[in-house]
Amino acid sequence: MGLFDKFKKLFKKEEENVELLGNPLERLRKGDIVELDGETWEVVGVALYDYGASKEKEWELRSATRRGFLSMEEGKIYFFEEIDPEEIKPDPGEHFRNNKRPPSAVIYKGKEYKLKYAGKAKYVKGLESSPATIWEFKSEDGEIIDVEIWDEYDIEAFKGRELQEWEIENVLPR
Repeated sequence: MGLFDKFKKLFKKEEENVELLGNPLERLRKGDIVELDGETWEVVGVALYDYGASKEKEWELRSATRRGFLSMEEGKIYFFEEIDPEEIKPDPGEHFRNNKRPPSAVIYKGKEYKLKYAGKAKYVKGLESSPATIWEFKSEDGEIIDVEIWDEYDIEAFKGRELQEWEIENVLPR
């Protein structure tokens, strides 16, 4: 083995290490570890929202005490945590049952969020899929409230924000 081969071998090992540490979000799998805001999260599930014209990949995360969701759509990264839909005014379930369409704005903990998107998606996780109605509201400071309506009485809500790549401190494969 010549001197050039030794350098090549040295740099090849370094590239392999960089590949492991720089695991892009698109490759996140169940069992991988992510650090956000100084907290360690494990990927416990992977799903896809198919809106027809666009797709949003979602990773369900669990920390020691919380449940969250990391998602990527059209190159943008978002982080959400589940909230109680009954804390949103007007109540999304009641509003959906009475009107079948979203309100123009909602209030959550005293802050107003204006409607930015309303539509349907197919939620795909593993071999199963379900239709969902999605309402997205955004505040002036960029916080987002997502309401997911699975049927008239199965409604989930999430509060989140867009993340910058640098806010994801580590992505480590299991």
